[in-house]
Amino acid sequence: MVKGTFASACKVVLFIVNILFWILGCAILGVGIYAEIQRQSSEKVLIIGSTSSYAPIAMIIVGVIIFIIGFSGCCGAFKEHRGLLILYALLVLLVFILQLAAGIFGFVERNKLEDTVVSGMTDTLNAYNPDTPDAGDTKAWDVVQSDVKCCGVRNYTSWDNATEWLSYINDTPMIYPGSCCANPYNASVSGFNVSTCSIAPANDLYTVGCYDEILMTLEQYWKAIAGVAIGVAVFQVMVIVMACVLQRAIKQDEYTVV
Repeated sequence: MVKGTFASACKVVLFIVNILFWILGCAILGVGIYAEIQRQSSEKVLIIGSTSSYAPIAMIIVGVIIFIIGFSGCCGAFKEHRGLLILYALLVLLVFILQLAAGIFGFVERNKLEDTVVSGMTDTLNAYNPDTPDAGDTKAWDVVQSDVKCCGVRNYTSWDNATEWLSYINDTPMIYPGSCCANPYNASVSGFNVSTCSIAPANDLYTVGCYDEILMTLEQYWKAIAGVAIGVAVFQVMVIVMACVLQRAIKQDEYTVV
């Protein structure tokens, strides 16, 4: 049992925090596994981008990492195991460094990242086909456009070059998916009625692209996002310090016993 009020407080805080981390890791891991099973069976993952198939795998990896960090921190604090506490501090430090590197890389390469995201969104736009309304790309675009109130990637004219959509509407000009309008109407396309949208003002066509609309929304909350990021970084530094303090106190107790 470690001696000292601060060391004891560090032990309690680390134990409680990492119990929560361990539970969070299990939850993310479970959701990731479920999403991967669903993706393989039905391809219904609603993520815009060419890398959507990797999202469940990414969740599984993140879940495993959080699980390991939570386990080492929780057991290290409860058992007063120096090795686990050192491992915990190193893992948190590694995550901190990776986050910092990712932030710097994202800022420096922001133009390339923008091109990559736009290219991925365009790929899924080209795969949009109302004949398969439950397909991931089709359903994702309908959900995003209707919820975010946007149309296309950069603007509604993105649909004028969408491969599957043009084929579906028989190259009819100025006709867009129903999710592009606040008031879509039913039109006869390919021999049956579908929900479509035109540039007519009465249909309230969303003219702003989804990429720009989502970006503008994020910019509105950039202070909150930055605050959360700084808070997470400060928290990480705090748990690293507490882990170091606790393992040092354990080491001193070992020397005292000897």
